[in-house]
Amino acid sequence: MILAAEGYPTMSHDPTRYTVTCELDGKTYRGNYWVAGKILVVSTGLGGKSTQLGSRSPKDLAEQLLRELAKEGKA
Repeated sequence: MILAAEGYPTMSHDPTRYTVTCELDGKTYRGNYWVAGKILVVSTGLGGKSTQLGSRSPKDLAEQLLRELAKEGKA
């Protein structure tokens, strides 16, 4: 959500967070994701990643980032 402050657009300080899961090597990993402007952020208890939104759906992109975090041992 974008709010106007003194005529300038600013980001809401509390974006809606969504749960994301993925399966890798028989294990299920869980994290949270949210959109801040045009940036998608995924976080877990061990790390996080962000990327610019493109043509893919935020959920699909979040699953990809969570899978990358799991491969890095950060999920």
